[in-house]
Amino acid sequence: MSFLRLLAPQVLVLLLFVELGMGLVSDADWAQYKAKYKKQYKFTDNYHRAIYEKKVEAVASHNRLYSEGNVGFMLALNEFSDTDQGALLKYRTSLPAPYETSNEGVTKSPNYKRYDQITGGIDWREYGYISPVGNQGTECLSCWAFSASGALEAHLAKKHATLVPLSPKHLVDCVPYPNSGCSGGWVSVAFNYTRDQGLATKYSYPYEPKTGSCLWTKRIGAGINRGHVTLTGNDERELAEVVYNIGPVAVSIDHLHEEFELYFGGILRIPECRSGKLHLTHSVLVVGFGTHPKWGDYWLIKNSFGTAWGESGYFKLARNADNMCGVATLPQYPLV
Repeated sequence: MSFLRLLAPQVLVLLLFVELGMGLVSDADWAQYKAKYKKQYKFTDNYHRAIYEKKVEAVASHNRLYSEGNVGFMLALNEFSDTDQGALLKYRTSLPAPYETSNEGVTKSPNYKRYDQITGGIDWREYGYISPVGNQGTECLSCWAFSASGALEAHLAKKHATLVPLSPKHLVDCVPYPNSGCSGGWVSVAFNYTRDQGLATKYSYPYEPKTGSCLWTKRIGAGINRGHVTLTGNDERELAEVVYNIGPVAVSIDHLHEEFELYFGGILRIPECRSGKLHLTHSVLVVGFGTHPKWGDYWLIKNSFGTAWGESGYFKLARNADNMCGVATLPQYPLV
C-alpha cells in the first residue's frame, strides 16, 4: 500500500500547504479540531492554538520524509496535539522512586526458550489475553494505573484462560503515596497494593480522568497477585525472553518527544530518546515483539491514549536499538 493511500486526507492537504508555503490552520480548522475532541478554552485559546499550529507543521514535515523513504513511521494529529505534555509534567508532584527488587524472581520452566531459540516473535493479543485500549485523558497522568492493571489482567487471563478487564480508576483513587493518582505513580507500588488489597473490575469501578475518593473497602485475602518481578539488567534480550515465555510486561519509557505524541504508525525511532531511569516519564505495556523486513526489530506496545492514537492504540518501538527510550530500563510483571 502506498504512502498516499495510508495517510488521512487532512494530512495530504497539510503536505500540500507546506509545499505552497500557505498557512496551515484556519479559524475553521481550529474550530473543527476543538469540536472533534470537545475542547473548550476561554482564556487560553490562543496558547493552545499556537501549540496546535506547530504540531500541524511537524506532522506535514515528518510525513514528507516518510514518503521519501527516509523514516519508518508516520505522524498524525490527535487529541494531544494542542497540549504540551512536558509542561503538564512540570506542574505535577515529583514522586520519589520506590526501592526495586532484583530479577531473582524470574521463574524459568523446563520449556523456557532462550533468546537464541526464539524464532519470529509473539503477539499476546492473538491469545485473547489483552483487554481493549483505554484512554487516560489529556490531563490525567494515570498511565501507571493502565499499564499495571493491563499486566495483571493479561497474566490472570493466561493463568485462568479468562480475560477479566480490571480497573485503572481503582488504582488512581486508592493506591497510597508515593503514588499520587492523576499526578503520576509507579507500577511497582500499584502491584504491591493489589497484592494486599486486590483490584476491582473495570465494570464495577469505571474510569474517569480525575482522582477521586477511594471507594474500595479493604478485603482480607483479596490480593490477586503474590508480588512482582523487576528486571534490572537493561537487557532487551532478557526482556524478550520474559515477554515470550511468561507474558506481557509493564515498562516505562522516555515519551516527551513530538514523535511519540503524534505517532500514527510504523516503527518508532527517536534519536533524542533517553534511557536513564530519571528520564522515564510514561508507563506502557509490552504485549509482543517482531521484525519488519525493512525497518528491523520492534516491540509491540499497548498505550493508554485511546484507539484514535497510533495503530489503534498500539505502537511499535525499535527493538535491539540501544534500549530505545529506556524500554528495558524498568520492566516489571506481576506474579499470579
